[in-house]
Amino acid sequence: MTHHKIYEEQRALDRSELADQLRELADELDARGAITYGSGGTTGTLVFPDKLRGEVEITRSGHDNHTKLVARLRFTDSDSADDDDDAEWEIDDPHA
Repeated sequence: MTHHKIYEEQRALDRSELADQLRELADELDARGAITYGSGGTTGTLVFPDKLRGEVEITRSGHDNHTKLVARLRFTDSDSADDDDDAEWEIDDPHA
């Protein structure tokens, strides 16, 4: 199985901005079953199925005292010819 990155964005946020961004994603997902990502000329839409697998992982690094939150949602990509191939969406703190 090959993997390729569809989109990545890194930027500093305060708690309020992060909460707003997560609410926007949740509202989009709830209203239409999809999220829009990107800005300007690099935008796309990710459509979610009714059922998917999810995982939330929180780790703390002892040597630099960073905490990391990773959320993974895994589901079959309906555009894929191989039904065993899963699309994955991941939120990861690049600074941890």
